[in-house]
Amino acid sequence: MHFDWETFTYDEEWLREAVRQEEEAGCDVSAGYDWGTNLGAVMSNPEGFSRFTQLRSMVMQVWKQLVAEWNLGIGSEAAETCGQELIMQRLRQPAPEVQERLMALLAAKLSMPQGEWALTESVQAEIRSILSQVLTQEDWKTVATSASDRIRAQVLEQDLAVVASHS
Repeated sequence: MHFDWETFTYDEEWLREAVRQEEEAGCDVSAGYDWGTNLGAVMSNPEGFSRFTQLRSMVMQVWKQLVAEWNLGIGSEAAETCGQELIMQRLRQPAPEVQERLMALLAAKLSMPQGEWALTESVQAEIRSILSQVLTQEDWKTVATSASDRIRAQVLEQDLAVVASHS
């Protein structure tokens, strides 16, 4: 895995090949972080990695809440996973305005004593606004398609089970 720990981005060529392999396998074939060659960089900047993790956690919490509000049932997990991947892609190199907004949210969180910061309605609204800015119309369609594909698969599985039980 070719991961740049200073910018928290993947090598574009490696990422394309990984996506191709996952599409070919029909599933996520990653096995976690490649700490091997990058362990030194992570250990030399644990604060930066921690901040990145906190920021990602904030964004993903709001995303999960948003998907939960859609009440997609069996399609929720597919929509959530698809959206998370798209969000991470879009935030790999965010526009300067988006980057400033995210860093302001992180700074606000870091300025509070540990345990006192909360994902308030205003913070959630700001993150939702950021999501609406970074996700394209095509991204939203992809999320919807992933949910509907999962629902369709579930219905077809049930239909086959009903047919099989009546045979």
